Amino acid sequence: MHVPGISVEPDKKPRCDTMTQSRPRSLQRIRALITITVFFMLCAGVATAYELTITAPSSVQKGMPLVINGSSNLPPAISVDIVLSRAEYTTEELARQTVTLQGTKEFSVIFDTKDLPKGQYKVEVPGISGYTFLGDSTTIKIVQIVDRSDEVMVKSPRTQEMDGTLEVRGIIPTQKSAGVQIQVIGPKNEVVFGPEYIVTLSDGSFMRDVKIDGPGTYEVSFTDSRGFIGTYPFNVTAPFVPVTPTPTPDTAGVAITATAPSTADHPAYFVVTAPPGEVNITTSAGIDWIIEYPDSRGTIQKINSKGQQDSEEVTILAQGETIYLKVYPYRFSDRGDVTIFAEGAEKVGVASEMPPAFVTTTSPTQKSPIPLGITLGALLIVGLRRLRQ
Repeated sequence: MHVPGISVEPDKKPRCDTMTQSRPRSLQRIRALITITVFFMLCAGVATAYELTITAPSSVQKGMPLVINGSSNLPPAISVDIVLSRAEYTTEELARQTVTLQGTKEFSVIFDTKDLPKGQYKVEVPGISGYTFLGDSTTIKIVQIVDRSDEVMVKSPRTQEMDGTLEVRGIIPTQKSAGVQIQVIGPKNEVVFGPEYIVTLSDGSFMRDVKIDGPGTYEVSFTDSRGFIGTYPFNVTAPFVPVTPTPTPDTAGVAITATAPSTADHPAYFVVTAPPGEVNITTSAGIDWIIEYPDSRGTIQKINSKGQQDSEEVTILAQGETIYLKVYPYRFSDRGDVTIFAEGAEKVGVASEMPPAFVTTTSPTQKSPIPLGITLGALLIVGLRRLRQ
């Protein structure tokens, strides 16, 4: 029944049913959002972890290359350091090499072991800022350097003069009546000989002459059945060729020297040859020297105008003939080596014996005998004086 002034709304469904159905949908959306967030977080965590693995031999003979190979999934253009360290009682870094990863993600480095003493070493890839390595990564390897170089006793000279062959001779006591493989590398890193086995005798000795083309450093390596032994350098020098200086006509301004011991009893004698003109003679300092020389008339001239601290000096007018010099100390107690400097001379030398110009040819004058009469008169006077006494 409809009552005027009063409106009655038509029947509707209960609202509680709608609210009950909307709540599970909201929870599902929240759960899905959380799941997606966690997934992306996990993906981000995985993306920052990478693998890096290096491989190296457990041991290597001294002198052989130490090859380190590696692989990684790090992004391209990332630089990786590979460090070689001595790992005995303490760790000491010896060498470091840096490689930049390319598209292949593989890399390789080589360390020289020629100058490394035998012992334990470590090869390591230090951590890279901003990148984490997974647990399967290998970033450290231990390597033993084995030195067998003392097993070869080299008997041939390590320095040889170039004559067309390199003498390789020695003893390997562990290779008696066996053989050893040798290889010779030349100065230009070229293979000169081998590798070839040569025979060792009953005492382990061996000998081989290797043909070579020129001087330089040759490296001879030895290998036996147990592996590489060592490398031994040989220095081949150029043959000695005496050089005779070519005399020049104009020697002005060039001092030629000669040195000899001298004392007052045994003076030093020098021989000087020079073209016509002035020759300036100077002695070394440190001793008060006297210079004597014969002039053009044969008269001996004596020069002593300087002291102990200064060099004695004289200028001689050469006539194209040999000039002889006599040099000795002013003080009898002085002795030592004297050097003369001859400017304007062609040649200066030490005389092997006293030059004739300084040989004394005069002999002592004999005394005249006293007349017999004078002698008898003197005796008579002495006798008369005694009788008077």
